Amino acid sequence: MSNSINVYVFSSKSITNIWAGYGASTWAVALGSEATNKGKITKSQKMPVGSFGILYCEPWKAFTVPFVTCSTPDQNRTEGEIWAENWMLPFKFRALGNPRKKFLGSDVLSLPGAAAKQITNYSNYLTVQGNFAFQPSTVDARDWETLVTRLV
Repeated sequence: MSNSINVYVFSSKSITNIWAGYGASTWAVALGSEATNKGKITKSQKMPVGSFGILYCEPWKAFTVPFVTCSTPDQNRTEGEIWAENWMLPFKFRALGNPRKKFLGSDVLSLPGAAAKQITNYSNYLTVQGNFAFQPSTVDARDWETLVTRLV
């Protein structure tokens, strides 16, 4: 049996937002309702520095920009200069690739770990929904290695 690792997936409604975050080496999440924001804050406290993450572009239905976190999410700040909207819980990251490369969500199903688990919907393996921000997906280490290799 192979090892598994936690990967934090952050979804974006546009590649433009991904390029902006990539350029600033910063990511954050959209503001929501008071209850939703409280949940995000609670979950964000569990994401340590050095965590693996990856961005997901909704229009492409693809993953891009694997990264390593370099700071914890800042609960006391909203980021209003990087994106057109204010986003909450900004954190710094070190990109391992850039947004020019993508790995289609449907291709995740053919990764060894996903295939062994007989995953039929990639978003059940690498959770891409925004309401799961700061909730890690546990993936086979071989799958993470493949993603990083293909996206760097």
